[in-house]
Amino acid sequence: MTFMKIILFFTSFVVFVSCSSNSLVQEQEFGQKDEEKKKEIWQWTYEGDKGPDNWASLNPQYEMCKSGKLQSPINLVWHKPTSPSPLTVSYKEGDATVTNAGYTFRLEMTPQSQIKINNQEYLLEKIEFRTPSEHRLSGNALPAELQFYHRSPNGLKQAIISMFVIVGRESEWFNSIWETAAKTPLYKTSSTFRFNPSILIPPRKTFYHYKGSLSHPPCLEGVQWIVFNTPLQLSKKQLSTLRSVYNNNNRPVQNINNRDVTNY
Repeated sequence: MTFMKIILFFTSFVVFVSCSSNSLVQEQEFGQKDEEKKKEIWQWTYEGDKGPDNWASLNPQYEMCKSGKLQSPINLVWHKPTSPSPLTVSYKEGDATVTNAGYTFRLEMTPQSQIKINNQEYLLEKIEFRTPSEHRLSGNALPAELQFYHRSPNGLKQAIISMFVIVGRESEWFNSIWETAAKTPLYKTSSTFRFNPSILIPPRKTFYHYKGSLSHPPCLEGVQWIVFNTPLQLSKKQLSTLRSVYNNNNRPVQNINNRDVTNY
């Protein structure tokens, strides 16, 4: 083998090894990113050093959790209802999945159910559980709260319907969700099943309405909150079942800062 051939062979070998090494590193990096994407590893929690008092210091994107003036949840005080109601609810059965999100069970809906408030339409995206309730009634927390997250068709506005949960009769709707949730591992999403969210909406739609924020990081403001007066019911056993997986996943109440809260 001539000297020139030896040089060319050696150069090719080095390039091959280098490319192979880079490919391996890239595969490892992509694998790690994929795992991080699959596992929704949250930077925040509901207690300790990463709890609500410190959310704003954990990530610059969470600054609103401290500096915001329209934060949620709040304490709601009853007063004489105003009419007419600006809300219409048009929910229907559709495909759903359950995600074990690491801080709650999240029922994710195909965006076809909708609400309209003050002539603005919003599509239902997901329902999340909080135990105990985040909002309070005259200073009192209730056993749980369901939050229905909606987004406007252009994606720029959000509205949340919130429903308190009290101890009462056993509810079949919870059993149908829990049957799937109980089999869904942490950070995983279940297979698709059918669910009709309209069964959760009371016939009499009286509610508190105010402008607030997401009640978890990044605490973005501009959210329309609709908190129903009529609560849902779960049996004591059902509530205990829910709390056995996620409990105390509620943000403390925030200052109302002279906001208008209307009771319809």
